[in-house]
Amino acid sequence: MSNGMDDFYRDVMARTEDEELAGLSGNARTVVLFRVALETGAREAGLLTVVHLMSRLLATTIGIMNSDNEESFEDILNDFEEEGKMPN
Repeated sequence: MSNGMDDFYRDVMARTEDEELAGLSGNARTVVLFRVALETGAREAGLLTVVHLMSRLLATTIGIMNSDNEESFEDILNDFEEEGKMPN
């Protein structure tokens, strides 16, 4: 990941591990993160594109779990970053 993405990732991870959130389960935190991701992405790219992106993230995660060395989250981002293009 790029430095900016790495920094953002570390910031989000630090916030999810914050003691102030001790009353929230891991599942509750995950739901909140997905909601933030949907709302943030939808503002810029539209909900359809964000749902498509989440589908690709899920498929990639399954590939990584199955030890597919060809799978990469960064590759997905490249497909979605080209302005005006809806990936297939």
